[in-house]
Amino acid sequence: MNYFGKIFTAAAALVLCCTNIFAQEQNPADTAASAKPAFPEDAPILRQDGAQKLYYIRDVNIHGVQYLNPDILKSSAGLIPGDSIYLPSNFIANAISRLWSQRFFSDVKIGAEIEGDSLDLEVFLKERPRVNNWDFEGISKGKKKDLLEKLKLKRGSELSDYVIDKNQKLIKAYWSEKGFRNTEVSTRITNDTLRPQMVNVTFLIDRKHKVKIGKINFTGNEQFKDKRLRRTFKKTHQKSINFFRGTKLNESDYENDKDLLIDFYNSKGYRNATIVSDSIYPISDKRLAIDLDISEGNKYYIRNVSWVGNSVYETDDLQRMFGVNKGDTYDKKSMHKRLGIGKETDPEAMSVSSLYQNKGYLMSQIEPAETIIGADSIDIEVKVFEGKQFTINEVGITGNQRVDDEVIRRELYTRPGELYDRSLLMQTIRTLGSLGHFNPEAIMPDIKPVSDRLVNVNWPQAVLRLHYTEAQMQECITMEDANEGEKE
Repeated sequence: MNYFGKIFTAAAALVLCCTNIFAQEQNPADTAASAKPAFPEDAPILRQDGAQKLYYIRDVNIHGVQYLNPDILKSSAGLIPGDSIYLPSNFIANAISRLWSQRFFSDVKIGAEIEGDSLDLEVFLKERPRVNNWDFEGISKGKKKDLLEKLKLKRGSELSDYVIDKNQKLIKAYWSEKGFRNTEVSTRITNDTLRPQMVNVTFLIDRKHKVKIGKINFTGNEQFKDKRLRRTFKKTHQKSINFFRGTKLNESDYENDKDLLIDFYNSKGYRNATIVSDSIYPISDKRLAIDLDISEGNKYYIRNVSWVGNSVYETDDLQRMFGVNKGDTYDKKSMHKRLGIGKETDPEAMSVSSLYQNKGYLMSQIEPAETIIGADSIDIEVKVFEGKQFTINEVGITGNQRVDDEVIRRELYTRPGELYDRSLLMQTIRTLGSLGHFNPEAIMPDIKPVSDRLVNVNWPQAVLRLHYTEAQMQECITMEDANEGEKE
């Protein structure tokens, strides 16, 4: 009797809740994975209506795998030799589900050979094909390289409907950000003639026309005209007489521009302004429109400003720096800028926070609290947490570079033993930037408190260093040699 015959004749006790002795389940997430069963189609369907019986799993045999570890598959499916199981039960069905969930297979079946109270489980798997090569058609070589990196497509990875669908969506999103919102993507899959169980996948990309913004419409705005609101957008612009081509819609830029719209309303006193809803829709093959529904709310004014917690500075001094007074229009952005807090912080500008930072109060915090009074008034209470004064403990310079530390150190205004002073820190940054050896935008020291009173200031030269010109490098070498001569 052949092997399959032994399975079918010995399996009278293995019926799984009135299912075929070879338990089989189609992958619900993969409609393309409908390969033919690896068993005779006329195999008998044996059923059992009796009570459950306990069986000892003598062995588990994995068939049909080429790339995956059989022992790991047994463990992940919960099919462990030496365990005991009741049949009929959901045990085999659960094992099949666990195997399907790994997305490695296009077909899963489990059968058994029974001898008395023992059985051997036979697991028949069909591995999904693996990708030998990913490619694109319809785009330039440079964009192909860019997409390969962005999609993280790797040779040897498993192929499934899920993988195809996910990457098609990512490709569409990639081109949508560049203005091609109607991009169509299909897939061609071919068998690799030299490598069994390997395929080549090509994404066929048709970008269609670039879609630009034809119109930006506002509703609900009574205090400001559409034209004024459109000007608050930095990167999202409609086609107009003065803007000949219009712009493509970038989702990220659009979200930022919506924030700028609300910032504009806040700066004009409309504290509670919101975008109720917005929609993007095509008006032609090459143009789209944006509709925004605005709720402006009431315009607010400052009724009173008070200060709590300040002892280093008099209230009048802080109030003069703040510059927000009774009767002023509420302007959240301006208030935060003058206090030196939040995203509006300007490292070069004087603010209430910088006053404290310049006197060593490194951990000081400024927190404004707003209380709405009536329909159009707000009280501002500024809470000040001064903390302790910090003294500079060490000033370090790190990173291998050709410029001697002393060449840098003599340009520093931050020195050990002195009070921490933010203004001197900024002056040092400006001085180092003017030397021509460092990137002014990258010069930022590492400020690290080492106790409740001491702080280390470290200047990482490896980060600050620019690519020198040949003349600059020679100058550095000359300075270094001169310094070495002085040391000798």
